[in-house]
Parts: sequence; structure tokens; C-alpha cells
Amino acid sequence: DGGSGRKVMKAGERFGRYVKGQEVDRLPVIEWAPFWTKTLERWGSEGLDATVRGLEDILRIQRYFGLDGCLQTYFSWRSNETPEAKSFGGGIIKNAYDYGRIKKTIFKNPSLYYGKEFYEWLNKVENSDGDTINWFTVEGFFWVPRELFGVQNHFYSFYDQPELLNEICSDYADWLEKVFEFIGNTFNFDFMTFAEDMSYNNGPMISADIFNEFLAPYYKKVIPVIKKCGIPVVIDSDGDITDAVDWYHSVGADGMLPLERRAGVDVSVYIKKHPEMFFIGHFDKTCMSSGEKAMRDEFERIMPSWQKGKVIPSVDHQTPPDVDINTYKLYVSLLKEYSMRLKR
Repeated sequence: DGGSGRKVMKAGERFGRYVKGQEVDRLPVIEWAPFWTKTLERWGSEGLDATVRGLEDILRIQRYFGLDGCLQTYFSWRSNETPEAKSFGGGIIKNAYDYGRIKKTIFKNPSLYYGKEFYEWLNKVENSDGDTINWFTVEGFFWVPRELFGVQNHFYSFYDQPELLNEICSDYADWLEKVFEFIGNTFNFDFMTFAEDMSYNNGPMISADIFNEFLAPYYKKVIPVIKKCGIPVVIDSDGDITDAVDWYHSVGADGMLPLERRAGVDVSVYIKKHPEMFFIGHFDKTCMSSGEKAMRDEFERIMPSWQKGKVIPSVDHQTPPDVDINTYKLYVSLLKEYSMRLKR
């Protein structure tokens, strides 16, 4: 039990119990987001084999640093036939005619995305040593129309093309139901995320009224499907999510991440408002390069929240490239040290 007096748990069991508010041996020790390419390039120059060809390499690097494994599987509505936007933030449709043409290339059968061998490998990793959390991601009902319309036209679409916007979200919800049913019959993921990125440093990019009219109905349709599989639902949104926490709670979300500190978020507020929810992240990544004292101060800031609520401290959106390999090793050692500080 490592001197804690608690039975050592497998990573998936630990995560599942913690987010339900049950007793665990320690906090999960994870970096939930894939490592930033620029950071890996730096660590590669400092002696790490930083080559990433797939999940096997991500797991190898996580284990090198002593983290719990945390592997993400992505189910995209796109296919190889779907065109790419010509510019960042640009769209691939302007109207219903464009959507009709694009629709032939999207929403494919979810069984086609990964072969049988992939799920066999996930099962092997899950069961061989027990130190890996598996999760999957789909895009949300704010994200997908934004990708189709482009950033600017997406905002106009709430007012100029509401029928088309609802058609897109309805089609996507129908496809997600198929994805979730497939997943429920294929592999037992520990949690899932909807990629949304709906907020920036001053709050959500849309109003509560827009959310309730155009997003909430579709979340209320699909979230119960994945919850039937026993998979917790997490919303991934950058920026200040203080208002958005309430919105996503209202449609059945179980948690949110990454809680970017520099956007002014405060998880202590969220666990008071919604104690049944759990939160991942909130460790201010900008303090890491300042050394041990700054990192300890940051853990001390968050610690009261994970002792009162369900908070898993983790870098609040990828370790930046100003963190050298030895500093990151120190960060992980501190994360493991603080992970044992549970008072429940």
C-alpha cells in the first residue's frame, strides 16, 4: 500500500471510484492531454526518445516519467474524403447545398475507424499492468458546426441559418448515438470528452439562450446513451468556463477540463455549486519553469479543492516547451507526492 494504509488500486478502478466520490488509495497521476510537439522536441534534444507514431509511444513516454497511463481514442465525424478548410478558422460549407454535398463524406460507420487489433491492444494494456486509464473523444455541438461553417459564419448561422444549423446538429446527434452504441459493445472506456472550446478568457462565446436553444436539446439526447454504458461524460473547453459549468451541468455532464488558471477559473467555486461534478486540470502550467517552490505553491493552492470535492490536478492544457526534462521530472515527483494527500 506504499505506506498509505490503503489498498493499491488499478488506474481505471481508482479513476472510477474517485469521480464517484468513493475512497481511493491516491489521486490519479496523469497528463490528460497529448504532449505538445514543441515540448517533445525540446525533451528529444535533452535525451528523451520523443518519437510519437501512435498511442504506444505516448504510453512509453508517460511511463518514462512515472505517470499513470492516460490514452485518448478519437472518433471523428470526418473521413478521408472530407475536404479541409483552405485557411485556419475557415469553413467548408456556406449553405444547405454545400452541406448536402459534404454530408456524403461524413458520419461514417463507427466500426470503420479502428480495426479489431486496436481494441485488442487497448484491452491488453488495460489488463496487463493496470496502470492505464483509457478515454475517448468526440466533438461537441458547438465544435462541429464551427468546423463546417468556419468561425465567423458559425456565429452568424445562429441567426441567419438556424434551420441548417439544427439539421447539422440533428444529423450529428443521430450519428453519435450509433457511435456510443458501438463503443458500449466494444470497449469499456474509463471516461469520454466532448471537445468544445466554447470559452475564451472572458467567458463563453455564446449566450445561455443560444446554448439552450441550439446545443442543449442535442446533448440531452445523446448524453443518456453513453451514460447507459457507465462512461462518465466530460466537457473539454478552454478559457473561463464559470458560466458554462452551469450550462453543461444542466444537460447531464459529469465533469469538465482543463480549467485554465490564467483564464481566471476557480475550481473551488465549481465544487460548491456542483459537488456531484468532477474536474481535471487547473494546475497553472506557466509556473512550472519557475521551479520547485512555485510548483509546490500551486499544488497547495489546489489541494483544499481536491480534499473537499472531486478534483484531479493536472497541467491545465499541455506542458509548455519552456519546461526542460528535469523540471518535468520534478513536477511529476511532486504530483505523485501530493496525490497521496487525501483526507476523506
